[in-house]
Order: sequence, then structure tokens, then C-alpha cells
Amino acid sequence: MPNQKKPPQPRSTEDILREMEEMARESGSDSPAPSGKSGGGGLKSFIDFFVKVVPDEPEAPPGPKVTPGMDTPKSKSAATHSTPASGPTSGAPARSGPRVGDLVAGEPAPKFDPPQTDADLSSRPFDEIYSEAGITASPCSAADLATLMDNPAVANQPLSVKIIAVNLALSAKGIGIDAPIADAVRRDRALDAFQAMLNDRAAAAEQRNLARIQQLTQETEEYLKRKQAEMDALRSEIAEAKRQSTDFAVRREAEEKRLANLIAPFLEGKPNPVTVAN
Repeated sequence: MPNQKKPPQPRSTEDILREMEEMARESGSDSPAPSGKSGGGGLKSFIDFFVKVVPDEPEAPPGPKVTPGMDTPKSKSAATHSTPASGPTSGAPARSGPRVGDLVAGEPAPKFDPPQTDADLSSRPFDEIYSEAGITASPCSAADLATLMDNPAVANQPLSVKIIAVNLALSAKGIGIDAPIADAVRRDRALDAFQAMLNDRAAAAEQRNLARIQQLTQETEEYLKRKQAEMDALRSEIAEAKRQSTDFAVRREAEEKRLANLIAPFLEGKPNPVTVAN
């Protein structure tokens, strides 16, 4: 029976891009593709621009059940498009992009030697770190990717539109999206290696200086003990001198009274010249 519905209104470019994004998400899921939406053609080329991140040991889900006698061309097509991207099934293996972890897996890890300098390495420019790590020019570096994403032509567009535009621009130059991703991974590994060098340098400085700090602490404590003993001796000397002065003052006053009383009868009313406790 012919379809009596009116033809749909023309869709805008944003609607088409949104539908492509939804189709891309559905194509990467474990559920079968909806009827009428194929995973091939232009959509598959669009999906193949992306680098798929998959687990180290993905578990392949069981394939769709096929009822005997129902092996129609439509069911075969649905089974083919429902094949998960993480691994092959009984049919042809699904095409997938390289794993992010494998992009630079064969390259030696960067290594930094602690510099013999007292300069502040925490403020070292990133470009110098990347250069010392041996990061060479890339067909499309992470900086180039940022330039493409900030291009005025797509700067105010939704992220999905930016992704499509960047992938198309790279494809036109024969460059895959894995190039800037690999460049970003290399730079990240360089930063991690530089951080590890700083951590090892700090640990070595701590281990090297702790023994000296302990020695200086012990010497300081012994020095303070000696100086404390010297100060105590000086204070004792002061106290002893004051004691002697006080004790003599008591004896002197008693002696002066004795002398004053002794000559008082002979002064005939004159003032006594002996001072008492003056």
C-alpha cells in the first residue's frame, strides 16, 4: 500500500549534522542499528575519521539471535551493522581506528637528567621541555589542531560541526586525526617525564640533606647547652657578688654602730663622725 504521508520539509544543515552525530553514536554502540539506517557509505567514512578508544581486553558481546528460516537479506544487513567495533564476530571484522594507547607505543619514553643548576625549574617553558624530549614536527600538531578549532569560520559553531570541519580539513591534506592526537600524547609523556625528574630530584635532595640537617641540629643543641652553661655561670657570678655585698653591708652596719657608740661619750655634744648604714 503506497505511503499517503506528505513528503518531509527540507531539513537544515544543522539538522543533518545533528542526525549524522546521532548516527555516529548509534553505530559505535553495542545495540543493532535501527532499521533503515545503514552503517556504510558516507556515514562510515565520517566515523572512520575518529580514533576509537577501546579497553585493553574488550569482551565481545554475543551476536544477535537469528531465528531459523528468517535469514532474509534485511536480517543479514542488520546483523552486519550490529557488529561491535571492539572485535570481530562470525562475520567480517568491523573496521576500527587505532587505539590511542598504541599511537606512540613503539617510541621510547622521554627521559630528563636533573640539570646542575639552582634555577627555578617549575617555570621552565613548555617549548623547551618538548624540545629536550625530542618531539619533532608533526604533520598536524596539537597546536595546529587548536588553530583549526579556533578558526573564525567554525569558532561559533557547535562542537559537532567543528569536529566534522576539522576532520574534513585534515582529510583534504591527507592527514588523519591520529596525527594531532599522537602529538598531544607525546607532549603529555614529555610533561610526565619532566615531572618524574623533578620528583626524583626532590627525593634525592631530601635524602642527601636530611643527614646533614640532623648533624647540624645535634651540633646546635650541643652549642646551646654550652652557651647555656656559660650564661648560668655568669648569672651565678653576679648573684654571688651581690650576696657578698649584702652580707658585708649587714656586718658593716653592726660594726659602725659599735664604733659610733664607742666614741659618742667623748664628743661633748658634737655630731658623731661615724656614719652608720650610710
